[in-house]
Amino acid sequence: MRKVINKSTAIRAVVLIFALIGILTIFPARLYSSIWQAQGGGELTADTKLVNYEHDTTMQEFVAQYERLSSIDVYIQNVEKGRYIGLMLIDEYGVSALKTYIDTEGLAIPGFVNVPMEVNLEVGKSYAVKMIPVRSKYFIGTEDVRSAESYLGNLTEEYQPVEGRHLAARYNYRIPMSKAKSLIWIVGIAALAVIICTLVKLFYKKNPDRNSILTVESVLRYVANPVAAIVFLALMLMVFPFKVFDSRPADIIFYEIGLIITAAITFYAINHRVVTHNIGVSFWQSLKNEDRLQYVLIMFSIAMGLWYASEYMNGLYDIYHSISEKHMTIWILIAIILTFKISEALNLYNLIWALGSGIYGIYYYNLHKIAETEKEADLQNLVLRCSIIISILGGLLILNFVRLIVLAIKKKKLSARPSVFGVILAVFFVTIIVLRNTRVWGIYLALLFTCLFIRLAVWDKKKDYYKILAGGLMMNFGISLVFSLLHRYFAGYTLGRFAFIFHTVTVTAEYFTFMGAVATVLLVVKIVSLPKGCSLKDMIVIAWKELVLFGFIMSYAIFTVSRTGYLAIIASTFLVLCVVATYYVKHLPRIIGVFALSLILCFPAAFTLQRIIPTMVADPVIYPIDETDEFVKGGADWDSTNFMCVERFANLFEAKILGMDVGSYEFPIDKNNYEKDGTPVFDNYGFPFEDTIEEQYEEGEGSEDYGLIDEADADNLLAASTFTRAEYHMLLEEMVEYIDDDNILDVISNGRITIFKAYIQELNMWGHEDMGAMLPNGEIAVHAHNTFIQVAYDHGMVGGACFIIMMAAALISSLIYVKNNREKEMLSLITCAMIIGFAVAGLTEWVFHYCNPMTVALMLAIAPLTFKAQENE
Repeated sequence: MRKVINKSTAIRAVVLIFALIGILTIFPARLYSSIWQAQGGGELTADTKLVNYEHDTTMQEFVAQYERLSSIDVYIQNVEKGRYIGLMLIDEYGVSALKTYIDTEGLAIPGFVNVPMEVNLEVGKSYAVKMIPVRSKYFIGTEDVRSAESYLGNLTEEYQPVEGRHLAARYNYRIPMSKAKSLIWIVGIAALAVIICTLVKLFYKKNPDRNSILTVESVLRYVANPVAAIVFLALMLMVFPFKVFDSRPADIIFYEIGLIITAAITFYAINHRVVTHNIGVSFWQSLKNEDRLQYVLIMFSIAMGLWYASEYMNGLYDIYHSISEKHMTIWILIAIILTFKISEALNLYNLIWALGSGIYGIYYYNLHKIAETEKEADLQNLVLRCSIIISILGGLLILNFVRLIVLAIKKKKLSARPSVFGVILAVFFVTIIVLRNTRVWGIYLALLFTCLFIRLAVWDKKKDYYKILAGGLMMNFGISLVFSLLHRYFAGYTLGRFAFIFHTVTVTAEYFTFMGAVATVLLVVKIVSLPKGCSLKDMIVIAWKELVLFGFIMSYAIFTVSRTGYLAIIASTFLVLCVVATYYVKHLPRIIGVFALSLILCFPAAFTLQRIIPTMVADPVIYPIDETDEFVKGGADWDSTNFMCVERFANLFEAKILGMDVGSYEFPIDKNNYEKDGTPVFDNYGFPFEDTIEEQYEEGEGSEDYGLIDEADADNLLAASTFTRAEYHMLLEEMVEYIDDDNILDVISNGRITIFKAYIQELNMWGHEDMGAMLPNGEIAVHAHNTFIQVAYDHGMVGGACFIIMMAAALISSLIYVKNNREKEMLSLITCAMIIGFAVAGLTEWVFHYCNPMTVALMLAIAPLTFKAQENE
């Protein structure tokens, strides 16, 4: 950053960087697109189809032509009652992929009405457009099928085909810029960059006195500051006065505050001087320059291993689990291999193995790959390729281990010996392998991480392992955060609990338990390293990165609105602080104050960014069992109140966490269909509400008749309330018969006490082959919601006892390790924090599995405890 360059070089470098960015947006990012329209090909007929409260089954089948359906133009003959038309996109399994409504007031009718969608489809798969009422009555046009395109399927009414007709509609696909046009633009950008660079070079050659000297750091500031200023100014103007994202004062104020805080962080990151601090510690600056590239690559490999472990948690089928498992294994193996020096890796034996195994791997793949015509051939072949890669990498690792052992024997220098905890861990691994009861993942777990433990024991750079581990974990959070900001809507419904990169908030809470533990340690270590009497300004200057990291992680943990998640995070943080207090009790007030400051500053920033950025990108990733509102599954309106808002989140938090009766939140999505109190303007048939003919809306009936909770009108509402129908039915599904209503803990924990009892009653000495225990109402609980009970159930009470002993030994060993190494490596507290977080989360969830992110993080964290050599460093 402090490297000196002349102005000519700086300008040309900036030009080339911007040119490269421009080219990358064209290819491979392919951000620029055009609209391609697919039409039915028939002539408009006089045959129209009625859509109202009683006639809502008209559907048009079609086959997706491209990946992105931008919109559909539907011919509307007449809107007789109400103002709205509705459209639902249904996939081949009958699941709603998107639901949207259009206000027809002021539109040219009869005529085509554009229905924006911006939804991703799978090319070649069948979908259906279903026209639905929205307290309205309208008629849709049809076309004949004389020259209908082959991509169109049946038009159905009352689930019966309508012969000789299809929906009068145009399907507008968003397609990337063509290859020819992309090439022209790329060549044009490259040529322009070359011309500018040439002119700059010539100018400064003629005017050498102007070619002053600059540092790389100052050049970055000159470029980044105006870019950041333009971006944040635009966003703030979009929030107000343009009210692009919301029109409510509370949200406008909150979003502006969030953007101001984010801008402050960004500008400080750009403009602060990167210098070696005289006080405190710097994790990055303590690393040698020659080691940094190697360490960053290892960090990235750890981050990707955790990414695929997280992806495993989202998989619903064995094939997807297998793919994620293989990828996770590959990246952890790469992380281990990267610890070897180039001179160690590039030897004759490794080259022979790589060449020979690579050739045989190609032969083996071609021999065993599945034909493309077979079901799931692409997925099965991906698993096969990954298995071959694992074999090649595993062979390389074994070769290098053998070489290290041979060298150690020759030098008579076998100093690394297992610690007491290492022996206990080995016994536990043997136990879950012997008592595996058809489960093979225990074997994979033992083999993979034993390789890591052995390598770390003899690695000459193991003193930096905790910095690498912390960097890898935080890099994974960074990658996950970027993915979340680009692809995960912060939806207000159906549950409103944000699941980050996962499909359930339960797994999300587990993830933030261990990420929060690491962020806590990083921030605590920075704080306790500061001298007594250090000012708040110096503290922020020294620890600003850790402060922001902690604040964002804890903010996203809060977004889950998960009681069990909050309990695990608070308990693990408290226990970490207890450990810190044994050595640095005088720092506790400062630590707690900084924690509070971090959260207060970062919560509005995180909330604002997560609310507005994904809506602008409009490329949401929706998991199969995502509890996400179908109104925001596509490119929803940026100001849709189906997205999260301040009041909705406050109501959720009060009701779910504080147990407060907050009443109904009745903000109308549409003032044309609802009064301010949630009363509909029109009834289900499109008549004015005061003139309704519906029996359920007779005068004198209760507020439930306003369509806030009644089941019959569930699909026709635009109004939102704190306690939505979806939440109501989900709650009914949760509060099933097995929950003991007389046990407050069972009610609060969603029946976990009953599940614990069911599993405990079926424990035996040697474990079970099948998953699941019988609940009082006859249902099967697929897992125990408790790691310790689950291990005892799967591997018997013998395995359960070994697991408890192993965890206790790990905690004790980590405390001893911290005591012995805190002066030279306070980051060793990460191991203790991770064990505590794992144990606490394990009390209410099943977190011990080969591909569970918490298990992967735990195994990485306990590695330094497994051999005595590490403790004696």
